Amino acid sequence: MKAVSLRGFLCSTLSLAWLACAGAAEPSAPTSSEHTIGLAKLIVGDLNKTQAFYDTMFGMKEVGHYSADGVYDEPIMGFATGDARLALFKPLAEAPVQKPQAPQVLIYTPDFETLVAKLEAAKHPLRRLSPLESGPFKIAIVRDPSGNAVEIFAREGRPMEIGGSKLIVDSREKAEQFFTQVFGVKPIQRFRTSTYDEVLLGFGDGPWLALFEPKDEPPLPKSRYPLVAIYTSEFDAVLARVKEAGYGYREVASTGRRIIVAKDPAGNGVEIIERR
Repeated sequence: MKAVSLRGFLCSTLSLAWLACAGAAEPSAPTSSEHTIGLAKLIVGDLNKTQAFYDTMFGMKEVGHYSADGVYDEPIMGFATGDARLALFKPLAEAPVQKPQAPQVLIYTPDFETLVAKLEAAKHPLRRLSPLESGPFKIAIVRDPSGNAVEIFAREGRPMEIGGSKLIVDSREKAEQFFTQVFGVKPIQRFRTSTYDEVLLGFGDGPWLALFEPKDEPPLPKSRYPLVAIYTSEFDAVLARVKEAGYGYREVASTGRRIIVAKDPAGNGVEIIERR
């Protein structure tokens, strides 16, 4: 991997925590939206070990489960509070894809030291960022048993929650144009260094979506399966804009609500679910 400065490494690993390299403040909370991030999704290899990791380490419990014989197995993990969930998606007919260096999900915790000590005692690969690197924030990056990077961010006085989901893209500009046009959302923070280009998009008062373009890592193969699920109360209008964008989509058989999986310009799968 190409060597980067401490400042470059810090920015590329911390951007999910709303740390700007130039010292910008945390953005103001986004307003309500017709579209919300309902699920951050991780592609997993060893489902049993990975699910046990999120259960025993983070206290997440299975709140739903989806599967299709010979195609996939997908437990949905959640905390006691917060609307967003974490989907652990195990493909049964697709070869594993290489994991990106950047975290793809952020988890807030009110008891950072206890959680990090627990992860370290269990010997999970973890890097606790020093005060020099993280400033006033407490942040750690841990790898789950499937190799997914998870960012842990200390937030006192509020419960443990999913904070945001990140998509790795090959052009931040094209990806941002796609999501802003399809969903009508707006950027709430930007980060740009010699090693990456990133924007955070606000989806109402809940979790945000980060679009991360690495400059020091070549594009990696994409899974055909989605990495984020977005609920919308304007399904017909969103579908029309997905068609207009021209990157393709497929319908998903479902009872009770309509679902599609759209492709963004980088080839990431984006699950779009009708909210009723």
